Amino acid sequence: MGDMANLFGTGRFALPSGQEEATDEAQEAADEAAEEVRLRLAVDGGDVEAMSMLGAMLLRRGDFDGAESQLRAATAAGDRAAANNLGVLLHQRG
Repeated sequence: MGDMANLFGTGRFALPSGQEEATDEAQEAADEAAEEVRLRLAVDGGDVEAMSMLGAMLLRRGDFDGAESQLRAATAAGDRAAANNLGVLLHQRG
């Protein structure tokens, strides 16, 4: 039959029902975690755009406290997208 991994890779061997979605979700989670690490390193270096992007990521995740500090810092540095997202965050908090 051949190497099962090779068959999965070529698409000639179907994954059991639900396993493909789980694999896709795991890959998306790994990609997001890697992006968060990259952004946090850039934030540590003072990158304003990274502050804005990290704040937006945390806002989407529902981490309002983490998002607020990043968005406030980016807004103070003049990032307009961060200012908009900070407004969204404050509106959601009420």
